[in-house]
Amino acid sequence: MRPLIALVASLLLAGAIPAAANVIWPAAILTERLLSWWIIGLSLAIEVLFVWLAFRLKPVDTLLATIAANAVSMAAGLFLIPILGIVVEASLHVSGIGVKIDWDAFSPASWAVTVVLAFLFNLGLELAVYRYGYRLPVGARQAALIALANGITVGLALFSLQMVPSSLY
Repeated sequence: MRPLIALVASLLLAGAIPAAANVIWPAAILTERLLSWWIIGLSLAIEVLFVWLAFRLKPVDTLLATIAANAVSMAAGLFLIPILGIVVEASLHVSGIGVKIDWDAFSPASWAVTVVLAFLFNLGLELAVYRYGYRLPVGARQAALIALANGITVGLALFSLQMVPSSLY
């Protein structure tokens, strides 16, 4: 149990320490943008509407459920989205498929895979929070509405990279 606590503490500390590296890839860039305060604010505003449409909760309960689902998704995504990106990049290059399909870290295909993974990751975690954390019925209608909200918010983060470039990359 202690090694697990040490690992979690190390990851939390590492996330709190500003770091700069000269190796970047789409998942790291998208994660950084998803964690921008203004993307978080816009995403919460958009998702509150869709969560209300999906579950018809009281306004305060809708806000709290949306914040909880996004907090879980953000906490896990902070580490797992970049790791998934590394796994995809490494897998394609180690397998040799990357060379055969002319894949590089910033190809359109790499960006597409990154966005789809971020979308699916966020969607899965948020639906789990609503279903198991709040015991809400998650049927096809609810899942479709939450998927639409997540598609909009991940798309917003991706679009913002073009409209509001970062000085870091």
